[in-house]
Amino acid sequence: MFHTRLKIVAFVIFVGMALVLARLGQMQLLKADFYREEGRRRRIRVRSLDAPRGAITTRDGVVLAEDLPVRSVCVVFANLDRMNKDDLDQWRARVADIAGDTLGGIDERLAAARERIASDIRKRKKYILSHGVPGSAALKKKAKNEERFMRRKLPRMPQVLYEDVAFDVTARAEAASTELDGLVVTESMKRKYPRGSLAAHVVGYTAKVTPEEYDLYRFDYLGDESKRFFLRDTIGRVGIERRYDFELRGRRGRIEEVINVNEQPQKILSDEPSKSGGDVVLTIDSRLQETAQQALAEVFARTKHPGAAVCIDVHTGDVLAMASCPSYDPNTVSRDIAKLIDPDGLGKYRPMYNRAIRGGYPLGSVFKIVTATAALETGAITPSTKFTCDGYLKVGKRKFYCWIGRAPYHGGHGTIDLLEAIKVSCNVYFYNTGRLTGAKALVEWAEHYGFGRVTGVDLPLESPGNVETPQRGGDVINLSIGQGRLLVTPLQVCRMVAAVAGEGKLPAPHVRLDVPGRSAGLVGFKTSTWQTLRKGLCDVVNVKGGTGYRTVKSDVITIAGKTGTAQAGRGGDHAWFAGFAPYENPEIAFAVVIEHGGHGGAAAGPVAKSLAEAWAKR
Repeated sequence: MFHTRLKIVAFVIFVGMALVLARLGQMQLLKADFYREEGRRRRIRVRSLDAPRGAITTRDGVVLAEDLPVRSVCVVFANLDRMNKDDLDQWRARVADIAGDTLGGIDERLAAARERIASDIRKRKKYILSHGVPGSAALKKKAKNEERFMRRKLPRMPQVLYEDVAFDVTARAEAASTELDGLVVTESMKRKYPRGSLAAHVVGYTAKVTPEEYDLYRFDYLGDESKRFFLRDTIGRVGIERRYDFELRGRRGRIEEVINVNEQPQKILSDEPSKSGGDVVLTIDSRLQETAQQALAEVFARTKHPGAAVCIDVHTGDVLAMASCPSYDPNTVSRDIAKLIDPDGLGKYRPMYNRAIRGGYPLGSVFKIVTATAALETGAITPSTKFTCDGYLKVGKRKFYCWIGRAPYHGGHGTIDLLEAIKVSCNVYFYNTGRLTGAKALVEWAEHYGFGRVTGVDLPLESPGNVETPQRGGDVINLSIGQGRLLVTPLQVCRMVAAVAGEGKLPAPHVRLDVPGRSAGLVGFKTSTWQTLRKGLCDVVNVKGGTGYRTVKSDVITIAGKTGTAQAGRGGDHAWFAGFAPYENPEIAFAVVIEHGGHGGAAAGPVAKSLAEAWAKR
């Protein structure tokens, strides 16, 4: 019996040893390469290095956006969570002393950093649950696994406590990091806008990637693996930052290093440096841009009427200035977002809205350029055709008033020809002209000038505006003076007057300097039409009695243009001025709108004048 038991024990030991030897053989012989690589992976860490975005500058070299290195004091929560209460209290006290903060301040920053982690996890989980079969077990499992992964990963990553701090603070923190477990000083790139709000609506800003963007570009960005997204990354959100995000984004570097059991680096095996993104040079002229923004800001400060201004080169389509007021500072947009969108405060003026390309406005009397073109080209009138203005035009039982027929004037322009009608902006003359020309021709020539479609400027979110064929006689009359179902953007209007200045060449606006411009279109009017329009627009500003004479006429440069006062509901009329300069040899075209600003010559004209004079003085 004893010998039988001994044999059983010996057999069990023999089988156990055989299994152990077999397993060792499998690991060391058959799967040696696998375990060698696994061991290497566990002691070698590959770190991705952030790459700086390219700079955005004006044509005259002013830097509007750039990435600069910043040093931040960070915490690794995985290390803090292993501490007992006494050690944690000592850690907090030391960090407060290093940063010149209070214990309460440290606690607030720690809580905010933990909340950022929790928020990232919630957003990621919500995103996964919203992209699949609702309520499915597989989707819930995927979301749970992702949540578990992020709860492990994010606490092991440095979380910012103090961003972009002074050198002396980071030096003290770095010196103390060898003793204070979980305290880390990191260096990263931060997007900065040295000129603040200058050209903010053109430049745009960056913001943290959304879960959707992260999922879309986590492995590569438009086919480029070196530009792939990480959870902490930012992306261009509007403006040039968005339109040219791929070109601006740099190529990531990588460091392969040996680490010890505490994940501390021991040796660098390979180091591939990051490469900065490409720079983008804008067509914007910083001095003209400053002039436009300052002029609009002065109007807004005085009246609280928002506005926009655009100035382009009539020959190349270069956008020399594009301003929208009120504006914002891209450096602080994430911090100030609540104020910027507050409907009871600044938000009611929509400071983040680029009115120059997105605002849809009735055009008012500036549209008389289109009406005159259509009438001359169709032969409905000639420059010598005369109509009599008694202050209104009666059609059936309805009266359509000229601006001079209403209070406080209660008068009329008398019998006048086309040039005089343009100069004094006589509505009755153009009511008659529009009726003779017809709805179809008015709409066709509006479209020839580019209304009703985007200009194609290289900025996101451009509005096409709206041009509709009038269906009734009254609608034709309204359209002939730029009212009715007509909506335009300041950029479209600027391009229209550029075509008048440039003998019918409709420029292709663009804001990036080195992008090959699209070929200019042609409005296609006769030379005689062009000459008549130019003379009429010159008289508006430079002949006594013209609607722009008192406010736009300049001793520095000869300006030609058209005032406009567009009815816009309860808030009051929109004020327009659109023109070009110098009259003798046009170089620039500009358009200005002041929302509910009243008379175009009085409200928008001085802004346009300041732009033209700034161009002359440069």
